[in-house]
Amino acid sequence: MKNKQASRAKKKRRLQKEAERKQRRDEIVEKIQKTAKKHGLKNKYKKEELWRAFNEMDKKMIVLSIVYTIISVSYCLRKIDGWGQTRIIKYIQATQKYITIVGQNNRNIPALKEELKIDAGIDCDALFKDYQPFAGQKVGYEKFAEGQVLFQKIEYIFPMVIYSLYFDSGWKQKRMNRLSDLLKDVIIGVIERNEIDTIKTKLYNECKIKFCDDGRVYVE
Repeated sequence: MKNKQASRAKKKRRLQKEAERKQRRDEIVEKIQKTAKKHGLKNKYKKEELWRAFNEMDKKMIVLSIVYTIISVSYCLRKIDGWGQTRIIKYIQATQKYITIVGQNNRNIPALKEELKIDAGIDCDALFKDYQPFAGQKVGYEKFAEGQVLFQKIEYIFPMVIYSLYFDSGWKQKRMNRLSDLLKDVIIGVIERNEIDTIKTKLYNECKIKFCDDGRVYVE
């Protein structure tokens, strides 16, 4: 009797998860379609094709969003404050620590975001307020969709990538705002104009730090 009840409960949970997955799929696909239509882009893909493409892109963009944002912050630290190899590597190592903490579910990104806002006056939402990738530009559907997903990921993980500047380096609102003014332009350049390779080259030439898209970092 207990085995039958456990089996029914398991089946019910599985069906519930499947329903939630389908609902999430439909919401994401509908959002992509509406956003594309708003920007005058033609969609030649079916719903299931869009969902498969989104899942593949989603996995890729999770890694790239973290790597690209760390590279962008490193570039801004170099350009604004003249940070060299040693200080940039310390920033990267500190940030990797918080990535691990979040990955192990010891903290979550919304909690870091709230702490930054309450304790340091750093409003992460303000950085990308009212920004929409490729607004007013004519680009292909694939490029548009990829830019939207990358931006969504960067916007979400951003508090985790700057948290070490607050907690380990003691940054407050004024200093963070100065960094953010440049950082927004840099990230937009990465999303819309694929400037990440140019930034990597500058950091390598000036600091002898080599960044890889899979997260590896080498120094000379």
